[in-house]
Amino acid sequence: MEAIRSLNTHEIRRRQIWTDDGVRLDVRYLGHDRAPCVLLAHGFGQTQHAWETTARYLAASGWQAVSYDARGHGNSDRAPHNRYDFEMFVEDFRRVCSSLPHPPLLVGASMGGLTALLAHSEKPIAELKALVLVDIAPRWDDKGVEAMLAFMRQHPNGFESLDEARQAVRNFLPHRRSAATDEGLRRNLREGKDGRWYWHWDPAMLALAEKSRNLQSRLKSASRKLKKPTLLVSGGKSELIFDEHVEEFLKLAPHAEHVEVPNATHMVAGDVNDRFLQVVIPFLKKHTGQGDTK
Repeated sequence: MEAIRSLNTHEIRRRQIWTDDGVRLDVRYLGHDRAPCVLLAHGFGQTQHAWETTARYLAASGWQAVSYDARGHGNSDRAPHNRYDFEMFVEDFRRVCSSLPHPPLLVGASMGGLTALLAHSEKPIAELKALVLVDIAPRWDDKGVEAMLAFMRQHPNGFESLDEARQAVRNFLPHRRSAATDEGLRRNLREGKDGRWYWHWDPAMLALAEKSRNLQSRLKSASRKLKKPTLLVSGGKSELIFDEHVEEFLKLAPHAEHVEVPNATHMVAGDVNDRFLQVVIPFLKKHTGQGDTK
């Protein structure tokens, strides 16, 4: 594709957005300011770098790709007094949406998708054109979440070296050969004053993640209220979202579309980004009127 040959021709622009409680959110823009906007929201424990390839492809294909680090993640600030609640993430999402030059289409993975679903359905964001929810639904498998949190709880004292961190990631994601490159690790770890390497996210958030199951009733209600065009993209090998969860969501939001990416786990875009784009691009085109959707 022509877009592939021009992935690196767009300059990344950065902006800082401040929330009402004084948290600075790091936002990145790729693509022309006048182009249709796609907002990319990452999952729990990730950063906006999870969308790197996707953002470059979107920009090269005629969109403006906007991504941000959620509070407590990446280059954004941690919450005051290390206190987190779900409303903070929802309001941060609203703040980013209201700052955009054009009404966005949303592509939200896991936590990013849930945040958008709550933000839009409970207090509709009129300017939000459509939603792509990536491997997330109002209910999920608790064992899958616990496995993820168990990994995140490991190594509270950091890693002695990047090699030690690389082995930990490989043990958790054996199917992802590129998950532990030096470049990828440096984006997801911070070197402390003691010379050890620590994950980029705030450990205080784990207490909130452990309560995520409490959101399920609220998310079901939000799904019933969802009226915007919606695409659910699930991983065929997902550890969190199974057929029963997909079916329940489609009953709650019968207008929604669903596509399964067969060889992907919960990290759909990270596992098979080419296939992910093949699924998402036609949906984005359909709802921005950008040419042929085939």
